[in-house]
Amino acid sequence: MTKTTMKKQVHDYVELTDDKILKAVHTILESHINSVETDLEFTPELIKQLDKARKEHLEGKSKSYTLEEVRESVLAKLKK
Repeated sequence: MTKTTMKKQVHDYVELTDDKILKAVHTILESHINSVETDLEFTPELIKQLDKARKEHLEGKSKSYTLEEVRESVLAKLKK
């Protein structure tokens, strides 16, 4: 099932459901949204650090890892 199909079905279900279920779904979604929000503030100092790290990466002065290297490292640590 595609993401678009699921969204449409959820919307359709919400339109048909009673208040009790609607409140439960709202609580679940609100809880999820609140859990993924961050208080990260892009201060001038943070932006400066990010720009420096990006420059070093593009110039090949910092170590980078492929997705496969990260995956292998994580799996190796999980096996321990």
